[in-house]
This record gives sequence, structure tokens and C-alpha cells, in this order.
Amino acid sequence: MNLTIIGAGYVGLVTAAVFAKLGNEVWVVEIDNDKLKKLSCGEIPFYEPGLGELITKNTSAGKLRFTKSYKEAILGSEIIFVCVGTPSKNGKVDLSYVYSATKSVAENLKNPATIVIKSTVPPGINSKIEKWMKRFTKVSFDLASVPEFLREGKALEDSLHPYRVVIGVEKKSVAKKLLQLHKKIPGKRLVCNSASAQMIKYASNAYLPTKISFANSISILCDKFGAKVEDVMKGVGMDKRIGPDFLAAGLGYGGSCFPKDISALLHLSKKAGYNFSILKAVEKTNRKQVDYFVKKVVRLCGGSVKDKILVVLGLSFKPDTSDIRNARSLLVIEELQEKGAKIRACDPVAISEAQKVIKEVKFFGDPYEAMKGVGALILVTEWEQYKNLDFVKIKKLLKSPIVIDGWNVYNRKRLEKLGFVYEGIGK
Repeated sequence: MNLTIIGAGYVGLVTAAVFAKLGNEVWVVEIDNDKLKKLSCGEIPFYEPGLGELITKNTSAGKLRFTKSYKEAILGSEIIFVCVGTPSKNGKVDLSYVYSATKSVAENLKNPATIVIKSTVPPGINSKIEKWMKRFTKVSFDLASVPEFLREGKALEDSLHPYRVVIGVEKKSVAKKLLQLHKKIPGKRLVCNSASAQMIKYASNAYLPTKISFANSISILCDKFGAKVEDVMKGVGMDKRIGPDFLAAGLGYGGSCFPKDISALLHLSKKAGYNFSILKAVEKTNRKQVDYFVKKVVRLCGGSVKDKILVVLGLSFKPDTSDIRNARSLLVIEELQEKGAKIRACDPVAISEAQKVIKEVKFFGDPYEAMKGVGALILVTEWEQYKNLDFVKIKKLLKSPIVIDGWNVYNRKRLEKLGFVYEGIGK
């Protein structure tokens, strides 16, 4: 099929690369000249394993093209994906990019097409978008919603082998067309109306953090009663009604999606006159988990971190991404600095992003170099590179052999045998 992707951000680029790989002819619209030039050379503005290579391969093969011209990209296109950002402030979703993109699409339509809203938008918004677009075109079109469920760091895997594909439509003919487009992609299918598809995205991104916050609350009780949270949540997850995913205790959730979508759902709930108290508690618990962790750091450092040098391992909000939006590292570092600590920080790919927002921190690429003479090692992001460190070597580098593990990565018995003071989450 001939496809057009509006927006060369995270979702847009992954969508474009995957559909090009599956044999479609794909145009991507990007209005930023500098970004457009880099993309044409296979250079992407963020870290995502395998994506740059896939874009380069399909660009070279002529299956994937980039342009700033809506007219050029839309001409002859059967399906147009809108993949622009929907930022929010205090929970209110900013739809200006969606309206701007759909206006430009409408103005350049020459033949009937299906417009797919892939951006995360409030449920029921498609009827308003349809009326908006009809102000700028006489050409017939259909609107649909196909929400994305991508995990940063595993976006290609999630696109090529998803758990499910949700297709929100108002016409059976549109559902048939979109099912045909996705025929090479495995996974369960759900066809529903567009409002339901949009609500599925919000509900999913609210429920998963709820599991995370529950596990973290249990971890605090495990600290109090001498239980091991890993064993506890493993036992809980063995129940088929619950399942094991998203029950790992740690420092909480971050990133661009979970916090934004929870905030948006709370805002929508308030507008609808409903007090979504469970979700409010999830937000509050997530913030408190960082506070609890920082108190643990202070306690293990003798009751004060003033003027002490501490090393933070991991800056991105999760492994395998350069994204630091709402990263736990930002909060941990901020709180420790407020208490007088001097911070060194390491990350395999996110240092350049972190330098834009974190001040008075010394950044290191080599974790061992960063550890020389520090008062404690603090694991904040569980990068694979940090899971198998040489702790015999580290023992000689640290001023004080203290390890505070935010994700229960390290083996307590082994570290204590080596002479470390170790504490994880709920263990």
C-alpha cells in the first residue's frame, strides 16, 4: 500500500520504518529542515536499538522517503497516519499539533483516503477532527484510530510482534482496509469504535503504572517485616488472574507516556465529574517511592550526604533509550543535591540529554572512572552494562563500600561477602 506518516517523532519513525520493512511505499512528512536532512541520511534524533539501521536500509531501497511537502507525500496515498505529539499541561491535552496536521492533510487531499489518528488523544475526539477537516476539503475521507503500545527500547519488537492490534473505526469497510494493512503483523485483533480504541490506550497506560505502584507499596512493607519483595511479587504473579508483568519493585515509573497519560485521564475524569481516586493514589505513590529511596541513601551514608560524593548509575528513565523525560534519576539527583551531596553520573547513551537539564553534576562514560573516591554507588537505571560490574575492582575504588540498588539487580550475599554495605528495594 501507499502510506503517509505525518510526524517524524518516535511513533512516526517507528511506524514508517516497520511498514516500509513490510513492503509498503512510505512517505514521511517532517517540516523541520535540519531534522529532515539528518533523517534522509539515516540519522535519528534519539536512541532506539535497530531503528537507524532499518531506516537507512529502507531509504536506500526506495521504500521510505522523507519530505516537508504534504502535497508530495499525500498524493496517491491510501492511508495517512497522524503521529504528532500531544503534550499536556496539568493534564489538559494539547491537540494543536493534531489540528494543524489534519488541516494540512485536508488541504492537500486529492483522492479519498483513510486518516488514522495514531497520536494519543482524548476518547471521542474523532468526530471533532472530522468536522474540522471538512472545513478544508471536499474530498471524502474516513477517520480511524489505531493506538500505539510501544515500549521505548523495544519499539521494533513491539511493532513487528505486538500483543494486540486495536483498530477503532466507524465503518466495516475501513476496518477491512486496516486489517489488510496489518495482515503481516501477528497478534490478537480487536475492532471497535474509535472512542473505545482511544480509551483502551489511556486505560492500558493507567493500569500498568497501577501495578508498579502496588508492587512498590508492598516493597515498603517487605522492608518493615523482613520479607523479600522479589519472592512476594513472584508468588503474586504466579496467579493467572494477575500475571507477573509490571510487578517488579523499584524506583517507580517515568518516561513520556505513563505520567502524561495518567495526568490526562485524571483531567478527563474531573471534567466528567468522576473522582478517579485510585489513579490519584498511583501518582502519589510513584512520587513517594523516590522520597523513600533517597531517605534510604541518606541513612546508609550515616544520616547525612552533605559534601559527600555519590555516583549515580543510569540517567535514562529506563534501559535501552536516551529518553530522560520524567526519569527517576532527575528526582533522585535533585533531592540528593538539595541535601548537599555532590553527584557524579553515568549512562551509556543519555548523558547528552541529561546535560541539558541537570546542573552541577560531573558526567562520566566509564562507571569505574566515576567511582574513584566516592561515598556510595547508587543504581538508578538497570542498564545491562551495569548488571555485571567487577565489584572486586569497585571495592578498591570506592571511599566507602556502600551500594544502594534501586532495582534489586545485585546479589546481596555476594556483595556482603565482599565487604559491601548493600540495600535494595524491599529486601
